[in-house]
Amino acid sequence: MNNVEIELGDVNNSCFVVMPFSSLFQIEYEKIIQPALTELNIQCIRGDEIYTKQRIVDDIWNSIKKCRFVLAELTDKNPNVLYEIGLAHAIGKPVIIITRNSEDVPFDLKALRYLFYDVNDPFWGENLKTGIQNLAKKVIENPNIEKYLDGINTTPISYPSISKHITPIIKDKVSFNISGTWLGEFQNEDNGIMHIVTLQINQNIDSLFGSAVISYTKSDKPTVVQEMMNGNIKKDNLVELHGVNYTYIERGNSEIYFLDTFKLEYNIENGFLSGKVISNMETLTIDTKIEFKKINSL
Repeated sequence: MNNVEIELGDVNNSCFVVMPFSSLFQIEYEKIIQPALTELNIQCIRGDEIYTKQRIVDDIWNSIKKCRFVLAELTDKNPNVLYEIGLAHAIGKPVIIITRNSEDVPFDLKALRYLFYDVNDPFWGENLKTGIQNLAKKVIENPNIEKYLDGINTTPISYPSISKHITPIIKDKVSFNISGTWLGEFQNEDNGIMHIVTLQINQNIDSLFGSAVISYTKSDKPTVVQEMMNGNIKKDNLVELHGVNYTYIERGNSEIYFLDTFKLEYNIENGFLSGKVISNMETLTIDTKIEFKKINSL
């Protein structure tokens, strides 16, 4: 009989999160998944947070072996996510699957329980957080290796205890408030078209939400797009805002719009926000300098 032995090593109280690396899911990760698991005293780890000299696949493999369970975001059928689910199933690691589109769950995985969430629900964030916590608690309470596949023999695994004390998330106060209306412009380096941007920002400690209205003219036809934005304030006065959805106020000759990410620095002395706007298009990434001036305070 041919056998393959896999050494798991010590299992820790962590969850390895596999999901597409994009601004759309970054907000979900930072605002929903991380807090949901932190409140259960489970450390949250994602592939792009591992910084070693190894190949990325080695880091991912080690993280899957060591973690208590895996949480997989299957929306958009990302091939890397599917590959990492396969690695987890091969060693019987529990996998929590979430998706905002049930059609993105492949046929081979539809027999497994997955958590569907509807972003059209105004309370989808809180509902998703509660759902993740409920499934995570079930995994913790039943730590036996899952028999996803036949022919896998395992020795008993020693799981570390998890404190039932909820660790509060304490946020440091930010020394400035950027709530208000900001006006800026940037030139698309791909086609030279000037874009006018009006940012409406609401700040709650280090969390940001609001909207961006972007207008431009192409072939004498104006286009106006409104994006809903989420983001946060990081160290050293760094500000990040990510577009989470958009709608056309005036369509012009635009067929599709690509969500923007603003990576900015707040200059307390002159009151400017300056940095770059990043638009991830299908064929290229636009990375352009931009500066905002505050025109109204909330």
